[in-house]
Amino acid sequence: MTNEILTGALVLITGFYAWATYKILKANERVVEVMHEQAEAVTRPYVTVSAVLESDNPIFYLRISNVGKTAAKDLKLSLDRPFYPFGKKKEDHNLAERFVFKNIITSFPAGSEIVFSLAQSFVIFGENADSGVVPSSFVVTAEYSYAGKRVMESNPIDLRPYLGASVPQDAYVRKLKAIIEAIERVASELKKKES
Repeated sequence: MTNEILTGALVLITGFYAWATYKILKANERVVEVMHEQAEAVTRPYVTVSAVLESDNPIFYLRISNVGKTAAKDLKLSLDRPFYPFGKKKEDHNLAERFVFKNIITSFPAGSEIVFSLAQSFVIFGENADSGVVPSSFVVTAEYSYAGKRVMESNPIDLRPYLGASVPQDAYVRKLKAIIEAIERVASELKKKES
């Protein structure tokens, strides 16, 4: 009878160890999977598309950047509607027809950036603004590959939140302008004294 009890206890203990080992292996598999996902997230390309304003400049720009760590392969960009920079409706000015939106970019390296001028706010939001020429919102789609995966991302660009906002000011630019004006005044005074 003692042998049967010991055998039963040994079966229970072995069963518990098998179950615990299984749970540990499953947890380790998930840890490895999460580590792989995190490593991929850190090293993959990220193609971002955004509207930007530069300091002391009233022109909107469309910026396409790879802010990731590796190249985006076979990048295909597309606009969902025509956009004519500065409101000049000529077919050769249509942003949607530019090379970058009609052709595949074989490799778009990390840190790369493409910038297009759009228009000033008074052109986009003006009383006579034509949304078929300078839309205040549009979508740029980016499709690209990395590490055998294909990504498709839609990037809505909405300029309307900027309506009524001020152009960003840079204190250093203002100070540099003041220095330039002072230098020009000194140069002008020197020219007067030489004459």
